Amino acid sequence: MKTRRKSGNLPPRRRNARKLRRDIEIYRKLRRLKQSGLTWHYNMRIPIEPLSVYMGVEGAKPKFNKRLAPFPTRTQENGRPMPHWNDLTLWLKVQLAVMLMDEWSLQTFNIHIHPKMEAKLVTEGKDVRAEIRDRLRKELAVIRPGLEHFFVIEGWSKFTKAETILHIHGGALIDNPGDGDRIKDAAMRAAGQGIRGHPVTPRAKHGAVYTKAGPRYVNYLFKSVRKQDDRLEKRRLTMSRSIVDATRDFWHQISGRLG
Repeated sequence: MKTRRKSGNLPPRRRNARKLRRDIEIYRKLRRLKQSGLTWHYNMRIPIEPLSVYMGVEGAKPKFNKRLAPFPTRTQENGRPMPHWNDLTLWLKVQLAVMLMDEWSLQTFNIHIHPKMEAKLVTEGKDVRAEIRDRLRKELAVIRPGLEHFFVIEGWSKFTKAETILHIHGGALIDNPGDGDRIKDAAMRAAGQGIRGHPVTPRAKHGAVYTKAGPRYVNYLFKSVRKQDDRLEKRRLTMSRSIVDATRDFWHQISGRLG
């Protein structure tokens, strides 16, 4: 019997599980390095600016900048090179997007798809995620064209352990004071809540500014993405082109790994 010596020869599920374990360790290393940079900012009484923990401070001596921003980190804990962007799991890509947007401010939202809209889209055989993607892009463009955002769509209740109304969990970059409420309202309209003939349903909107750094938020987003749901296509995650491009550049900067 031939042995599987490389991860590429593993069955897809085992290969994906191995990549996720790898990416969890990479994320932990990134967080440790970031915390080290923050500690040096505090100790040296240097204000923390967006990306200064990752890119350094303009005008600072190189030996100090390496402490203020201990990046790029080119190897994993096991000594292997950091993976290419295209080899990262979606889980780590969203973690990186959250880390990047949190350098400024990130508005999160949890929105129920209006039952009338859900019923119409499902009956017509539409890709509900793609429809909400297009609607949300249009609504957020009123705030700023290309506004960085992401969301996951699901229809599973962790309380009842059964299917429930379709809903989206996501976030968008806050550019200016007051944008947080505008983002939540845009997500509501995209989900059909409060538009003509679709009165807002109870408990349809929840949201808060992201403040709790760590893996738990993205773990929450991904908690049910693999659940079978006949109303949804296999793909459950949407990331705007703007945040994909920005996050890819961010990964290249902090890992020193291009391509």
